[in-house]
Amino acid sequence: MKRILAPIILALTFSVMFSSTSFADWTKVSENVDGTTLYVDFERIRKHGGYVYWWELSDLLKPDKDGDWSYKSYNQGDCKLFRSKLLSISLHKVAMGRGTTGVTHNYNNDDWIYPPPNSSSETIQKSVCSR
Repeated sequence: MKRILAPIILALTFSVMFSSTSFADWTKVSENVDGTTLYVDFERIRKHGGYVYWWELSDLLKPDKDGDWSYKSYNQGDCKLFRSKLLSISLHKVAMGRGTTGVTHNYNNDDWIYPPPNSSSETIQKSVCSR
């Protein structure tokens, strides 16, 4: 009996340890009025050429019309002019960006977005630019 339990306990211990760290880099930054929780991976923030680049995770309270529970987006920010633009987004059928990646869109445009005052976008950009 001990021979059977030891590997099971060991496997459960490792699965709990590794599953809890699978999204440990995501830090909650804001929550929208619709209940969407927004996270930033502060460990992956990069600065280059006067811009800041970061990963953002939007975790939905309920699935959208396509059945997606979360989105991961890669963003470029201009901290001097306080604006940002979306570079890439991936849609996920599982919360917290887990599971296999569904649809991925890459953007190559010049459409800068200026975050509205007191918005989640403003909160995120302030936190990213202050790093």
